[in-house]
Amino acid sequence: MMLAACGGDGDSDQLSAARHHLRSAPCGNSPAVTGVAGVNTDPHQVFLGDWIIVSVCHLDQVLKAADAAQAPITLFIEGIDSGNEPVGVDVESGTITFVLDRTPQNRKLWTPFLYNPLFDPEVAMHLSVGIRGERPLPRAPGANLTVRLKKIYVDWTTWVWLALLTLVTAVIALSAAYTDMLREGPDVDGVRQPYSLGRTQMAWWFFLIVLSYSFIWLVTGDRDTIQPSLLGLMGISAATALAAAAIAKTAARASHGLWRDLVADERGSVVALDRLQIVVWTVVLSGVFLTSVIWDLTMPEFNATLLALMGISSGTYIGFKLPAKNQPE
Repeated sequence: MMLAACGGDGDSDQLSAARHHLRSAPCGNSPAVTGVAGVNTDPHQVFLGDWIIVSVCHLDQVLKAADAAQAPITLFIEGIDSGNEPVGVDVESGTITFVLDRTPQNRKLWTPFLYNPLFDPEVAMHLSVGIRGERPLPRAPGANLTVRLKKIYVDWTTWVWLALLTLVTAVIALSAAYTDMLREGPDVDGVRQPYSLGRTQMAWWFFLIVLSYSFIWLVTGDRDTIQPSLLGLMGISAATALAAAAIAKTAARASHGLWRDLVADERGSVVALDRLQIVVWTVVLSGVFLTSVIWDLTMPEFNATLLALMGISSGTYIGFKLPAKNQPE
């Protein structure tokens, strides 16, 4: 999870430790990057949100060139400008301090480095500095500018969040199994009513988005990951559930298990096409959604065509429920 730069004694101690661990290569006659170090016990192991100290030969010359170009010095990752500007510059020691930050502007840059954090937890990165809009400074001979990024930061707050998510998952699962939360209504004459397709779909997308949002936030610290199309998707599922409840039949219909309840209709069809297409498309989009979250740490942006497809499927399902409401049991 992202570390907060709050400016206290602990922060000063971390930066002092980073400066102590910094091993700079000998300087030459021209500006060059001579070393990098992080704040952890292993100075070349870093997490997203860490401070990074970069040693630069002839830093005063670099600062003058930046002033002449009227552009800031920024951190370069694998030769690409990250846009991260310094949070501290020490001309006397020739060091620049950066925060290894993931911002909306450099989010695409971080995608390959944060890819697949669960099964590939560490990746090497080459760091440098340079003037924005120009090439990064060269590496001094013998300088080690490579750090190892640990993609997931785990501390006590991580375990607290995992415990809370586990509790939420258990509450939803137990409520779905032992209460009428996802059913078409309460028991009628001791008969449990079937699972509601609309309510089940609404609960599924709610659970999936909450879980994914928390996972991405724990890894990247990013709190702005819910795409506008996901609101539309949740709105479609909520409208489907509301419409289905509004035209529900008053006579009880016995439940035959989750799968049978979701795909069978009131007319007696074992598998109703209008219901099946909603279930299939929900499974397909959920697979795309989870793949993007787990491997790319982003929630996908579903285009208007896919949202229209889900809307048409939901409208078809509601349309078939209307005549079924007036049919006798």
